[in-house]
Amino acid sequence: MLSFVSCQTKKIINSTKYENLSSEKKQEVDGYLADAKKMVSKKDNEIVLLFQYNCFFGKKITINNTYTKDFPKSDKVHYGQSIVNFSKNLGEIKIKLSDGKSFSISQKKGYDYITICYNEKSEILYIHYYDYPKMLIEE
Repeated sequence: MLSFVSCQTKKIINSTKYENLSSEKKQEVDGYLADAKKMVSKKDNEIVLLFQYNCFFGKKITINNTYTKDFPKSDKVHYGQSIVNFSKNLGEIKIKLSDGKSFSISQKKGYDYITICYNEKSEILYIHYYDYPKMLIEE
């Protein structure tokens, strides 16, 4: 796993390749990978944005001024992820929150799955790139 922390932009960026996982971690991933690939279908020219639901409570996000998604709060304990397919041809991913905050995420060659979480209190954006679908399974 490669980590990058930027103090100026308050972004924490990580990347994980399946081939670099320990055999124990590969077993864990293999346990859900077949189902995850069915659930998170994508074309070769797409990447998948996986928004950690509880990181965006009560917010609405807008991606590249075209796609919008609401994240209403509910009484559930675990919220999972909201999945958005995004064309690789569109380049940089620009996300604007309903409260006016905005940030950009670059695409990384070889990583087609990006998990995104914004911690409003500390104003830190967590971005993690994967070359396999990393799922948070709802309990």
